[in-house]
Amino acid sequence: TYNREDGIVNATGDVEYEDPINKISGESVVYNTETGRFYFENSEFEFADVPARGNAGTVKLLEPGVIELEDVNYTSCPEGNEDWMLRADSIEVDTNSGMGTARGARLSFKGVPFFYWPYFTYPVTDDRRSGLLFPEFGTSDKRGLEYAQPIYWNIAPNQDATFVPRYMEDRGLQLGSEYRFLTPNNRGKLWGDYLNDDDKTGEARWRYDVKTVSMLPATWRGTIKATGVSDDDYYEDMTANLSLSTQTALSREGYLEYYDSTWSVFMQVQDFQTIDPLVPQDEEPYTQVPRIIFNGGWRDGWFGTDYGFESETTYFTRDDSVEGLRMHLRPQVSRTFGHSGLYLKPKAAFDYTAYSLDDQPEEDSSTPDRAAPILSVDTGAIFEKDFGANFGHTWTIEPRALYTYIPERNQDDIPIFDTIRADFNLIQLFEENAYTSYDRLGDANKIGMGITTRIIDNESGSELLTASIGQERLFESGEVTLPGEEPDGSRKSAYIAELGLKAWGNWRAEMRYQLDADERETERSSFSMRWKPDDDKAINIGYRYDRDNRLEQTNFSFAWPLGKSWNAIGRYNWSIEDNEALDQYLGVEYSSCCWGIRILSRRTVSRDSDDKEEVIAVQFVLKGLSDLGSESTESLRRGILGGS
Repeated sequence: TYNREDGIVNATGDVEYEDPINKISGESVVYNTETGRFYFENSEFEFADVPARGNAGTVKLLEPGVIELEDVNYTSCPEGNEDWMLRADSIEVDTNSGMGTARGARLSFKGVPFFYWPYFTYPVTDDRRSGLLFPEFGTSDKRGLEYAQPIYWNIAPNQDATFVPRYMEDRGLQLGSEYRFLTPNNRGKLWGDYLNDDDKTGEARWRYDVKTVSMLPATWRGTIKATGVSDDDYYEDMTANLSLSTQTALSREGYLEYYDSTWSVFMQVQDFQTIDPLVPQDEEPYTQVPRIIFNGGWRDGWFGTDYGFESETTYFTRDDSVEGLRMHLRPQVSRTFGHSGLYLKPKAAFDYTAYSLDDQPEEDSSTPDRAAPILSVDTGAIFEKDFGANFGHTWTIEPRALYTYIPERNQDDIPIFDTIRADFNLIQLFEENAYTSYDRLGDANKIGMGITTRIIDNESGSELLTASIGQERLFESGEVTLPGEEPDGSRKSAYIAELGLKAWGNWRAEMRYQLDADERETERSSFSMRWKPDDDKAINIGYRYDRDNRLEQTNFSFAWPLGKSWNAIGRYNWSIEDNEALDQYLGVEYSSCCWGIRILSRRTVSRDSDDKEEVIAVQFVLKGLSDLGSESTESLRRGILGGS
């Protein structure tokens, strides 16, 4: 029936309504021709955009994209499947804002109710909107049962914030918040959390994490990165993230950068919070306030010569230690000669480092300096052989040699601020100084020699095989050492070999080996192999050995689908030296047409004790609604599929 006076249309008896987004059928409908609104009674509905279906006592189509439901049963499961059901007094779905709002909602799974919310919002599109996000929960030995309720605030299109109250059964209530912003010249993320009174320790626990980048005038860029925690055990007690709990120091730094075709400038202030109680105070990193690096480079000068200039000025400070200013200067000149795959690059540099020190021992100078020339000749070749059209591969042989001469200088009165002996590998084989940074300049009369061979796929450019071997030979044994070191006395380094193989499509293998040339014993070795036949399938195995650090470990990890609906991930890291598992986890995931569940069990060993922590994380996925639980399984899956 149609009433001309008020413009109302009434229809009863098997009424059906359909538009590109909605499909509704019910006993009756009222349609207002003036407002364009529909009111359905005792109806069933399907929403294509969300997607979702269900039934409701009342369905109101208020305007394009906005629907109100009362006395509603709501699910994303297909017809004939009601594995999960949201029963609510009312639900408003606004596809314009991308959010749904439910009041008096009871969530049931397989007919069993397990959660009640008087009010919550959830996304129905990828757009952002303020409201409650779905909670996270889990359990662990150190925190007990955990429950977190994120609250999202969509401040502006380029700003948002998330507030995370987190209850831990054995610790108490923690409050956390994250703020993010993005402008044409600035971006950043700020996190902070606070637990007023830890039920186990009786102390306040907190953490902050700041990361910002700003593009400044005249091509300058400013960056702030800072992380801090209340105590050494924060990460071990409050998180299940192994990479965080194994850190020894947290950096807090800010720096400015400038680059052009000739000059580069880097200005930094940095300090550290040491959180490993096993690190003694005299080995903690120094605070650097400030550090200024000023470098320049000029290519193709007179007779094709390249010129360079490097400088660094840093002030180091640390409690109960030698402190002071260090200035380093290094002008250099080089020329590269090349012909038909051969090259020769002689280089000369003058290295000068000076100090102004406080609290230096009385027998040592407070203004020590060091000056020495550095002479080197880098030479090599690249020989190529094309296998021809039948193979489509190129074979290369690349020999290289670097001769370096640095005279010995007495450096016993120079303190060690940030210098260590560089890790010896194929890259370091062709470096001039045996030490990092500037507190030591190793004397050298040596030649580093190596050869690399590759097989390259001409079509893709990928390396199917790469193999390298090298060694360093000394004409004079080095005498410069760090405090506590003794001169090696050997005239030859360890042999270093590396092999990378990608010859069989889905298979990849890498091997590194380091052999003590004098004692004929293995110093280091590692092996890893990966099989990834598909994007969601991977198996990784690995082995590591380090004689000096008493490390010998094996590692196995996998991510693999088990049929159409099940997936599994796992990792097992075994220490042969300690005869125990360091990290082990197993996760399973089930995914149906409208819901999924992920369960992860993880067991790790504490960094500084034999304590072991067991964590169980659960993520419950209701497709078309949201996720309940922890996202840890997804991050682990990405790591395994990426090869870790």
